Amino acid sequence: MIAVLTFTDPRPTALSEERERALMEKHSGLVEELREEGFEVLDVNGRLGKYEALKAGRNFGVDSMEGAFEAGKMIAGEGASGVIAGLWHWTESNLVTAMVREAKRPVLLYADDDPAWAGTTCVTSVGASLWESAVNEYALNHVRIKGDVGKVKAWARAAEAVSKLSRKSLLLWGAPYTLGMEHLMDDLPGLKRIVGDFVILDQYVLVRKAEELLSGEEERVEGFYDWLNGKVKVKFDGRMLTPGVLKKQIALYLAAKESWGEHGEISAVSVKCQPELSEVYGVTPCLIPAFFPFNVDAEGEKEVVPATCEGDVKGTISSALLFYLSGKPPLFGDIKYVDDGIVLIANCGASSLYYARLSDDPEENLGATLIQGQCQGKSGGALTYRTPPGKFTVARLIRRGGEHYLLYFLAEGVEITEELESKLKWGKQWPHTAVRNPLDKETFISAMGANHLSLVPGDYTGELRFVARLWGIRAVDLGDRREVKSFLEGGQ
Repeated sequence: MIAVLTFTDPRPTALSEERERALMEKHSGLVEELREEGFEVLDVNGRLGKYEALKAGRNFGVDSMEGAFEAGKMIAGEGASGVIAGLWHWTESNLVTAMVREAKRPVLLYADDDPAWAGTTCVTSVGASLWESAVNEYALNHVRIKGDVGKVKAWARAAEAVSKLSRKSLLLWGAPYTLGMEHLMDDLPGLKRIVGDFVILDQYVLVRKAEELLSGEEERVEGFYDWLNGKVKVKFDGRMLTPGVLKKQIALYLAAKESWGEHGEISAVSVKCQPELSEVYGVTPCLIPAFFPFNVDAEGEKEVVPATCEGDVKGTISSALLFYLSGKPPLFGDIKYVDDGIVLIANCGASSLYYARLSDDPEENLGATLIQGQCQGKSGGALTYRTPPGKFTVARLIRRGGEHYLLYFLAEGVEITEELESKLKWGKQWPHTAVRNPLDKETFISAMGANHLSLVPGDYTGELRFVARLWGIRAVDLGDRREVKSFLEGGQ
């Protein structure tokens, strides 16, 4: 929910019906634009009875300290993700300061480009006063936008995404670090300023549930097996992938689905496959990263849940963030190959099946998927596809020297040609996605704080910069060589 409220000049001699009607039209127009975009909007002026006040000859905008305090308490009480303060014309800055102190929410100061009213004067005055008073972090780190509703919507999406992440938990089946990769870990207590909590379970939870399903709910597993064979191509090889192995993978997925359902508000999940599942239990759990971030399975339509592998904490946060910004299933995978032209992303067995065709029709994505034997672990099937070209936002939260950074870039998808396909050997069974490299290969590799990336279709780069501001960390656009150079040189 995004709160919108408009302020006005409290001086009795400044009362102007023309001005107040203009403020009402600007306010209600912004509220309507946000609602048309799909946002739930808290119309604070409406709740305060300001439309009726205007009809009675009083101000539409908030014009008193009492009104500012009431607005702030309302915003906090309703649990709004952020507040847009409409500063279309002059108001006294301390009114906005009082509201921000009470609301304790991210705040955006906005005015349009109408020269008829003193919006520019108001935004600069209020912004300076919030810096001067610094009543809380939101006053100090407020955002100012003038005349660009598109940016307002991007900020609102960022505020909503940050709020959702802060109120939900990450579920990790098995904790890092996997295969000795320290960067998969993080300061979990410190990350609670970003995410609500962490639910960390041993993989044995999945193994036990899977065995119960295989021995006690065979019909459920068989039903999923029949459905899967009817929707995707399956290539059994009698060794790595057999009907029994695939049923074991199905049981692990269903076990994970049950475990996820037992733990309330979860924003994303991660499974540590290697070596406990892939080697000790003897099968890779690849249906988890394939079907969790997908909108259907054998049991019907389902919620999209971002999913990663190897207990990658920052990768899981990155995927969840992109999902909340876009509403699209996020893809997660390894940086498998980089040259001056492309970055090749391939997860070791499965990624969201949405990327098989980038279609909103799940049948198309399933029909373009092949399950075939893995190249690692004791047994298991990998889910093979090649992502078609598109425009993608790529992101990765990293940590260097104890400081977090948000790396991102807008990527152009590249077709995986027969020539490139012929060069693949290790992991050819895996899903592959190719995007154009925004840098040269050495600079790209030098800037990477992980071997994993997350992406979604569309351009959400503006939103990611706002997210970084809301988190109080630095955003680095890998498409901007100056930013990359400053980052690599350790600059601010």
